[in-house]
Amino acid sequence: MEYYCIMVLTGEEKSFKERASQELKDRFFGTDFFVFERKLFTNKRGWFDAVLFPGYVFFRTEELSPEFFDRLKKIEGFCKILRDNQHPVKFTGHALEELKAFINNGAKWGISKIKFLPGQKIQAISGPLVGLEGNIIAVNKKRKRITVQTTLTSNSVRFDLLFEDAEVVE
Repeated sequence: MEYYCIMVLTGEEKSFKERASQELKDRFFGTDFFVFERKLFTNKRGWFDAVLFPGYVFFRTEELSPEFFDRLKKIEGFCKILRDNQHPVKFTGHALEELKAFINNGAKWGISKIKFLPGQKIQAISGPLVGLEGNIIAVNKKRKRITVQTTLTSNSVRFDLLFEDAEVVE
C-alpha cells in the first residue's frame, strides 16, 4: 500500500473524505481516506472535536495510477496532492510509521496520558499517541495542553493536544 496526503478546502476535510470514498470505492477497492480529529476544550465553546490537520486528508491506495489520480482530481474540494500534482510524494520511513500509528488510533482522538519534560521527548502512556515519541514545543499546564511537533511533513507541523496525569521523564 502507498500513503499520500491531499490538500483540500479547509473545513471540507470530512465531506471530501466521504465524497472521495463514495466516488472511488467501486473501482479502487483498497483505498481508504483518513481525517483525524482531536478533543479540545475552551471556556467559550466548551468541549468540541477539531480537525487535527486542517485542509489535509490522508489516503492509502494500492497504487497511485493515472486513472485513480484523474478521478481524485475531479472530486469537489480537491486542491492538490502533496508535494504537487506533477510530483506526488508518498510517505516513507519515520513519517510513514507515524501516520500508521495515527491511523491505528482512529479518527477521533481523546486525551493522552503522557510523560514529558519541556524541550525533550514525550512518550504517551495511553491515549491516541501511545507508543509514539515526539518533541514538545510548549507546555501549558493551566490549560493542560502540549504543543507537539510531528514528522509527517517536511515543514514539521505543530499541533496542540490535551494531556492528563503527566509524569516527568527522569
